[in-house]
Amino acid sequence: MNITKKALSQALKELMNHMEYDKITISDVTSQAGVSRNTFYYHFQDINHLLEWTYDVEIVNELAGYENLETWRDGLLSVFTYTETNRKFCLNTFHSLSRDRLEKFLYRITYDMMISIMNKKYSLTLLPQELKLDIADFYGRAIVAQMIHWLETRLEEPKDELIARVERVTTGVIDLIVKKH
Repeated sequence: MNITKKALSQALKELMNHMEYDKITISDVTSQAGVSRNTFYYHFQDINHLLEWTYDVEIVNELAGYENLETWRDGLLSVFTYTETNRKFCLNTFHSLSRDRLEKFLYRITYDMMISIMNKKYSLTLLPQELKLDIADFYGRAIVAQMIHWLETRLEEPKDELIARVERVTTGVIDLIVKKH
């Protein structure tokens, strides 16, 4: 991983511990990271791209191994644990004008996990691609809605309870859909 990108990412996260995301400037980030503005622009178009890169590196790359049904719960647990561990960073993103970026990011993760799970477990004859996409879209949005509610309540509910609730409503449903299809 690029050391400069990581330094810029860490600078952004540190700034977000005490500043609103929408008020952070490129100058703030470069000053915190100890690099020039030109260096920033060599790696990122703007602060939003740095934010996306940070989430991608810190979560998406970590979830690469959670592609089967037995470890899907572990994948969700990783996302929720990351959110809990980086509470200020995630809440700051959530409460900023870039909230939609966080929602799209969370949706992409859950959607991709659902597709991976279904691709490994079901052939196209059992579960056609169009139906897989519909299921992934539905559950991706439903899980993100649960995560957003969790963020809105400032992570009051223990993450294990939230994951258990998500798991209760998803466990076996795809099998039922396959049987009815």
